[in-house]
Amino acid sequence: MQRKVAVIGAGLCGLTTVKELVEAGHNVICFEKSEEIGGVFSEDGSYDSVKLTVSNYFMAFSDFMPYDEPLRFWSRTEYRDYLNRYANQFDLRRYIKFNCELDQITRLESGEWQLILRTGSNQVFTEIVDRVAVCSGQFQRPNIPTIPGLDSFPGSMLHSADYKNAEELKEFHGKRILCFGMGESAADVITEIASVAGRSVLSLRRPHMCAPRYADSPFGKLPIDVVQSRHWHSLPAKVKSDIIRDTWGRILRTTDNESTRLFAQHVLAAGDEAGSVVTKTERIFDAQANYGLVVDIGGVKEISGNWVTFYSGREEEFDAIVFCTGFKFMLPFLQPEDQFSDIRECYLQMFHPNFKDEIAFIGFVRPQQGGIPLMAELQARYYALVCSGERQLPDDLAERAKRDAERWRQEFYVTPNVFGLVNGLRYNEMLADLIGCRPPVPSLLLTPKRYLHYWFHHVWPSQYRLVGPGSRVEARQNWMKAPSCRSLSQQLQDLKGSVLMQLKGWLPTRNRQIYQWRPIFRRVS
Repeated sequence: MQRKVAVIGAGLCGLTTVKELVEAGHNVICFEKSEEIGGVFSEDGSYDSVKLTVSNYFMAFSDFMPYDEPLRFWSRTEYRDYLNRYANQFDLRRYIKFNCELDQITRLESGEWQLILRTGSNQVFTEIVDRVAVCSGQFQRPNIPTIPGLDSFPGSMLHSADYKNAEELKEFHGKRILCFGMGESAADVITEIASVAGRSVLSLRRPHMCAPRYADSPFGKLPIDVVQSRHWHSLPAKVKSDIIRDTWGRILRTTDNESTRLFAQHVLAAGDEAGSVVTKTERIFDAQANYGLVVDIGGVKEISGNWVTFYSGREEEFDAIVFCTGFKFMLPFLQPEDQFSDIRECYLQMFHPNFKDEIAFIGFVRPQQGGIPLMAELQARYYALVCSGERQLPDDLAERAKRDAERWRQEFYVTPNVFGLVNGLRYNEMLADLIGCRPPVPSLLLTPKRYLHYWFHHVWPSQYRLVGPGSRVEARQNWMKAPSCRSLSQQLQDLKGSVLMQLKGWLPTRNRQIYQWRPIFRRVS
């Protein structure tokens, strides 16, 4: 069954959606409001110094892996180059109309959808399609927190969406700066502003769970995301959190590095790692150690002119405020009766009950660990099968969405309401089951090396090209070439420990702290 499908946005999520729909035989047209692909990774999409906090192999698509590169973190420019190579490899630009912004979507009596679009020269035109894949992402409208008295502040105010580099912010140099936010981009922006400010204070309502970019291994320092193995995610949340706290407690007792000491103190004061959103950068602590950034915990009580009163009791005068507080979810092109505020109202955080399979929202989910590209690609692969009639959505979308939402709130009990937050591995394997591409568990007896690799190495995107629809020969050839963060002897110790757990019958079930433990001998048919 061939459909005419409109894809909204040509960022990383839009590109993979175009590619998967085209490969499934659909008639695809993509609308991108800017002049180039890449979205937030395009030339004007974000600040200058962006360096990804997810390593290159996890920011790659499953059938376009950077096998010729070592594990490392790409810069924004390098990732933009990767996306350009991906678009060239699969000839995706031919399906994209640039400088076209979506104004409105309307359902027609025929069951089709009318899109009203506007070009860069302000010309309006329409397009009639069968299906719509919204891949525009959540970076649309800057979020400014509600603070009593904020309107009275006479100084400069800046949201990170408008930040390029600290050198251009001459009016901030040597000034007293109040900052908000603790995400990855916040850490970059605040650190750079602190380097030129006279005094800088970061206000946080609570300590945030953080992770460094790199982990020590028998092979040297490797990107921290290589720790995210299936074995790690099979452990109970309490066990994982205890391991994290024990590790950082030991670091705090032995380090003589001020930045590392501050990092350790912050992590130990934060909630459980397994139940939290995680900021994967250490730059804030570098700013504390090197630029005198002050971190105030508790939040801001009120603002009166230049004076700010904190719940901690601190009172200070500031010249400027920087908001690194994310973005508001908005879909202004939907009709008022179709608006919704939380992507968790959607089944798989993709399919809203109002639209079923007629409109899909791809790339709005947020992994606690791992990269967006694989998640968006798996969503696109599943949607392509649904559009073709090879997979059917369940009838009870609303009920399933509610159950999924409660599941993720229970798993992330420290930060239950973070927009779209999921466990990346579990979410990916849920989609892989629906697609039919979940890699089978190798036999411990017949293929012990593959078995250890499956459970104790990290989960490359290419593993979801081993079997099923869209499988690739090169994935089967390369999937065991990844370095591990643990030696073979450590992996065997982990295996021994898991065997002992099962022999003792220790099978914790879902509750507030221990969400789910899947035994590592589970076979996948």
